[in-house]
Amino acid sequence: MTWGKRRAIVITTVVLFFIAIIWVATRPGHALRKSVLVIDAAGDIEEQRAEGLFAAFNGGGQPVLHEYLDAIDSARTDSRIAGIVVRVAPLETGWGKIEEIRTHLLNFRKSGKPSVCYLGYDGVGNPEYFLASACQEIWLVPTTPVGIRGMMAEAMFFRGSLDKLKIVPEYYHIAEFKTATNELTEKKFTPAHREEMQSLLWSIYKRYVSDAADARHMDAKKFEALIERGPLSSDEAVEAHVVDRLGYWDQLEDYFRQKTHVWNPISVNHYKIYFKNDGGFGAESIAVVHATGLIASGGSRSTAGGGFVMGGDSVASDIRSARENPEIRAIVLRVDSGGGSVVASEVIRREVQLAKEAKPVVVSMSDVAASGGYWIAAPATKIVADPDTETGSIGVLMGKMNIAGLYNLLGVSTDYVATSDNATLYSDDQDFSPAQEASIQKSLAETYKEFTEGVAEGRHMSVEAVDKIAKGRVWTGAQAKDLGLVDELGGLDRAIEVAKQLSHIAASEPVHIVRYPEEKTFWQMLVEREEDQMSESESLAATVRRIAGTIEPVQARIAFHLRIR
Repeated sequence: MTWGKRRAIVITTVVLFFIAIIWVATRPGHALRKSVLVIDAAGDIEEQRAEGLFAAFNGGGQPVLHEYLDAIDSARTDSRIAGIVVRVAPLETGWGKIEEIRTHLLNFRKSGKPSVCYLGYDGVGNPEYFLASACQEIWLVPTTPVGIRGMMAEAMFFRGSLDKLKIVPEYYHIAEFKTATNELTEKKFTPAHREEMQSLLWSIYKRYVSDAADARHMDAKKFEALIERGPLSSDEAVEAHVVDRLGYWDQLEDYFRQKTHVWNPISVNHYKIYFKNDGGFGAESIAVVHATGLIASGGSRSTAGGGFVMGGDSVASDIRSARENPEIRAIVLRVDSGGGSVVASEVIRREVQLAKEAKPVVVSMSDVAASGGYWIAAPATKIVADPDTETGSIGVLMGKMNIAGLYNLLGVSTDYVATSDNATLYSDDQDFSPAQEASIQKSLAETYKEFTEGVAEGRHMSVEAVDKIAKGRVWTGAQAKDLGLVDELGGLDRAIEVAKQLSHIAASEPVHIVRYPEEKTFWQMLVEREEDQMSESESLAATVRRIAGTIEPVQARIAFHLRIR
């Protein structure tokens, strides 16, 4: 027996062993008893699952957004689910996703089943409390402070560090609100940047106050007064009716045993085995195409830190597949991106345009769909955004870092030969020449013109009207709707409803959701890995090249270091 055959037998045996363990633990043959759905909301909630053998093997780890939403919706009408507990830990996700989960929890309350948000971790702040307010009751572990307080928007600036390293950032942008590179070129907010941040902050803050107060059956002014004096101690939180009671996990278990006569907890990952939101046999199909992360040319990929790079070729291919599939009646493009490469954005935009000519295309905006993220959304039939989505940022930028000073500091010298003056355009050892700067400004002006014209065409507005609300400025979804950049406010479920309307599918009729890209199983990934004969060094080199490939000359993106909390 050859080494290859022995290796294949060993791998197959190991895989079958683990599959057997998983099947025994989770097989549907174990009838779902009367249970309480326990949802762990923590960290960064993703739109789509990261690729990789480990993620595929363990079922993907933390659920992705649509799995949270599907589980809550299914639990609302599932007689086997007696209630819901949401354990809220510190959240690193955006306000758009929090708002979507919260909306589905508010709908669950209409079922009459108990829902409890359990605050048993450090770090209860505005985002965590906003989510918790959607539950029928809020429980707090004694001694835990409730950090609701005035809201702030925070950005980080690196110009001081670059000055110390003798690095000179040279970036140009259109227009005054295009602040993505301010973190490199400034030491604090410019007047335009500050105006933009204040506008975003107050839009989100007002909705937070209004919606949280409404869910807690409290006067908005009274709730705002509590925020202004926060953080609150656990006793103060109970006294002010910000939370309903203090308690521990064992007491929560006893509460459900008394109220529903059951405490059989089931996680989202386990519960999703028992239901399928596929519309049933004969249901019409709607595609949901995920477009997540920094936009770059080439194929989509996961980053080392677990994030996503949205490959223009990959997303364009997914849209094309959905367009060419005769069984798919409409396409929902789910965008969660602050932009990136203009070239890759244009590749995707073209496919959205072509798809719109064949069937309805509805864009659903998640936490952020700005700059390049808005570029790809503009041609859609309809655009639906969460009220707190960061969107717009219709502008472009271009530039480089001159690190000649750092070279000099380190005693490093460089020399070069070139065939023309512009051959040195992106040299990291010299400033842009006046002629090069003029060329960059011309390129930016042309790209900005294409951007505003594309938005004007897609949104049925004049270029002049688009320019007034563009200039690189970021808006919330609620503001964008008032400005005509968005058609409706709502989450993914609302976007699917709009897609059904445009496809003349009855509102009451269930639909089958076809998701792109298709999630691969552990077995599929293992087979692909066996077929891939690249060496480790070649894989590393390819990874480095792909990362470098995301840094393209002309960019349409928003700042990476913005937090509203």
